[in-house]
Amino acid sequence: MKTSFFSCLALASSFAFAAPAVDSALVDRATVSPYYAPSLAILTSLYSEVRQYTAVMNATSATLKPHTAGQDTAAVNATYKSNIASINTAITGATADIKKLLASPAPAKRELTLASRQATVSLPGELAMIIEEVGGTLTEIVATLGLTTTLSFLGPLVTSLGALVASLIPVVNNLLAVVEELLDGVLGGLSAALLGLTL
Repeated sequence: MKTSFFSCLALASSFAFAAPAVDSALVDRATVSPYYAPSLAILTSLYSEVRQYTAVMNATSATLKPHTAGQDTAAVNATYKSNIASINTAITGATADIKKLLASPAPAKRELTLASRQATVSLPGELAMIIEEVGGTLTEIVATLGLTTTLSFLGPLVTSLGALVASLIPVVNNLLAVVEELLDGVLGGLSAALLGLTL
């Protein structure tokens, strides 16, 4: 990892995050791993869990004014810290589940085909939405408490996000390039730095 995820947050803080437009044509499902469908299921569950925690933090941020001194009270900080820790735990757990999945016998190709047809979001699209959900919430925290305070909350979150992305590289051909393409539409070319990866 060449660039730090959180060092880019200062640059990204002025951008509004929105769910990427997912083009299933970006992913050639004939060339993806048979682990694609079960990995997508893990990411879908992770996204749902992450949104529960970001909702709490976003609600907290909504009660605060941008960059107003004295807002980083113990109660506010505790809310952010506990929910970021919960997101980190969820991401770490999903990464462990994907690694365990990859170490198991491959699912039947028929299951992959059916699950791929039924999927409404591609695996890279789901991953991009997770990254944007976390990034969007962190951007709100930066806007209300400032970058220095926000950085104090992140701890191992950057590492766990990088590990999640790395765990999925064997599942989808050109995963990093596809995720970068999905994120570049809303981040204006900052996705590589946001992910902390060199493409």
